Formats: sequence, C-alpha cells, structure tokens
Amino acid sequence: MIHAWKTFDNRVVTMEAMTHQHMSNIHYYINITCPEFYDNELREYITGWLVRRFAGVILPYRPVSEFKFEKDTLISKGYLKDKDVVVKGRKIGHYG
Repeated sequence: MIHAWKTFDNRVVTMEAMTHQHMSNIHYYINITCPEFYDNELREYITGWLVRRFAGVILPYRPVSEFKFEKDTLISKGYLKDKDVVVKGRKIGHYG
C-alpha cells in the first residue's frame, strides 16, 4: 500500500511523519467530503494508520483554507455552515 500521501499542493508526506490533524483530515476527506474518489481499501488503510499512530482517535475536521477544491466541495454538498463543517446535522469540524 502507500507509504506517503501527496497533498493538494504537491507535497509528499510520509505516513510516519504525518501529523495527527493531517491524517484526521484525510480520514474526513476520503470518507465524507469526496468518498466517490476513494475505495474501501484506502479507507481501511488510513483508519489502520490512525489506530497505529494515534490510538484510533480522529480529531475534528479542520480543512485547509488554501485547498480550494475541498472548500468548493464542502459548499456544494451543503456541509459548510458559516465556518462549521456539518454533516447530517452533526458538527464534525470547523473551517478556517
């Protein structure tokens, strides 16, 4: 499987060096924001890394403001309410 993640701005971050927040954001992005682009194998892989490195704790979603596609997608799916990220009536994070 992958050993690094390529970010929206073309940086490559290894799974071992990735911050807890970054890995949590990937979890939300591939499971909630854009699940249509990712398969279950990758979702399970990221979850495994969250378990291995951070005891399975997923931090609240904190999308990066420079990632325009992410923001546009959150808006188009109705998930961005003011600066909160809300999915099915549940706040999962904060934008900005």
